[in-house]
Amino acid sequence: MTRKLRYSERRTIAERGSLGPLADEPSPELRNALEHLVVQAASGNPLFERNLHDTCVKHFGWPSQMTARKAVRDKELDSFLDFVEIFSEEAARRHLYSDGSGSSPMPKAPEIVNALFDRHRFGYRLHEGQIVKVGSPALGELVIGPALLASQRPGWEEVERSFREAIDHQRGGADENDDALTSANAAVEAALKAAGFKGANLGPLTKDFKKSADIPAELKGVPEALDALIGRSGALRSSHGDAHGKAAGAASVPQALVDLAIHWAGAFIVYLGDASGPSD
Repeated sequence: MTRKLRYSERRTIAERGSLGPLADEPSPELRNALEHLVVQAASGNPLFERNLHDTCVKHFGWPSQMTARKAVRDKELDSFLDFVEIFSEEAARRHLYSDGSGSSPMPKAPEIVNALFDRHRFGYRLHEGQIVKVGSPALGELVIGPALLASQRPGWEEVERSFREAIDHQRGGADENDDALTSANAAVEAALKAAGFKGANLGPLTKDFKKSADIPAELKGVPEALDALIGRSGALRSSHGDAHGKAAGAASVPQALVDLAIHWAGAFIVYLGDASGPSD
């Protein structure tokens, strides 16, 4: 479900190009919104409330005075995320009395929770009933971090700026995937220029890269392949909507494609940084 952006968010995107980075800890505002969601789901549905509490007691070993509303305030991130998973699952399923009557208090609970996470810039999402962090920690350690480090050198300022924008957009949800690809493209272009290759855009830069006698033959097709990947993804952007917003119900550029493009771009930036020699 695509969340509708409000005035302040539309203005932020227009001025900054992104809603900003995601947080790894839930904000007080997110906790407030989730507490309201818990109360809303439990309202008029005592069976759901009882089953939710029972599931949590079994999972956490809650004492008798513990409640779902208090669980939203848990300072331990893992416990907080466990509770959100349990709540979303219980709220979405039907709770039946012995006579067969009953209902689901909030059938779209996972979608609603994801919308709240997105709104409050929390770096996790519910996917097929499980909470996952947006972006891979392993790739962050092995690719993203080194790519940012490689770009922090004189003359590489545009590389760092564009690659950071790509990462922010990547973690910003499906609505920002096309912008993530645009920034990844800009980062690769800037890195090739910073490494001394000539060309106004990725096409000519790729040709100059392939001409270099210092580049191993096995790597000469990398920027061309990146150009093809990002270019084809850009074609998806054109078919899904324009830069001013997608049509209602339009699909987003697939997350897996965005992740691949950004991580591959990051690895290539690391290579270019190493090949360019030590920073001054």
